[in-house]
Amino acid sequence: MTKVIGTLLALMVTFPIFATISIYYMIKWTTGNKKRALHRSITYTTIFYILSVMMMLQTLFGSGYLGLIIILLLFGLMTTVIVQWKLTETIIFKRAWKIFWRATFLIFFLGHFILGTVGIIITMING
Repeated sequence: MTKVIGTLLALMVTFPIFATISIYYMIKWTTGNKKRALHRSITYTTIFYILSVMMMLQTLFGSGYLGLIIILLLFGLMTTVIVQWKLTETIIFKRAWKIFWRATFLIFFLGHFILGTVGIIITMING
């Protein structure tokens, strides 16, 4: 059983788009609401995109980037909180987290596909 769970987690990190699509359809099937299914599937699978980008960076460039990714994520959250504070003069952390997490999804979603393309190009050049 643990081998199956490990394999599923490895597949979700390797191909996070399939995890996003699968979770989207499961939530859409249970709730019947497309918008809620999209938002929840993005919320639940953002971590897989972060891990995927981290692994792709390590594979392509040979170094660990966990520290840099954590610093960038903390900087992004800090920026979101400061912008919310400047705009509304109050900080609603739940709202700031939601905005930050969705922006993180967009950044790492794009990063996943850009790094995938770079990996294919490097493989083609190196033979």
